[in-house]
Amino acid sequence: MTFAQSGWALGLKGKVAMRYKVGLILILFLGLVACGKKSNPTQSNPTIRFESSHSDCKEPSGTERVDISSSTDTIRVAHFNAHYNTCAKIKVDVVKSKYGFDLFEKDEGKSCDGMCYSDVTTIIYDLSAGTYLIRVFDTTGSSVEQGYAIIQPTEDDGPQG
Repeated sequence: MTFAQSGWALGLKGKVAMRYKVGLILILFLGLVACGKKSNPTQSNPTIRFESSHSDCKEPSGTERVDISSSTDTIRVAHFNAHYNTCAKIKVDVVKSKYGFDLFEKDEGKSCDGMCYSDVTTIIYDLSAGTYLIRVFDTTGSSVEQGYAIIQPTEDDGPQG
């Protein structure tokens, strides 16, 4: 009987193989955990708190535009001179994206003859410090505008480093 055929050698091979398997599983697990971490500032806010509203029909005051502004923990998105159906009831869906929020305007009103201009405003609350990409889409799914909003850290956020 040779050394390689002895039970001791086979037991040693099994232990080494088991260590490799455990090491491989550990590496895969750590890789999955590391890949799961995102630098998305919305990650700490699992529920998006927002409200939206739209004005009645109005005369246009300039061209269609989107203004994005921010304050302590809030982003305000105003879509001015949006051109929609006269009977439109515009609602906004706010969806987390990889780097911020996508705002989808949708018409829940009945269809009627005529078009008019209105302003659609969306306010997103309770955000943590970070830079957010904001993208606005009209009722057809076309991109209207995109821009960035920056929420500055506050003293309550602790030391920055």
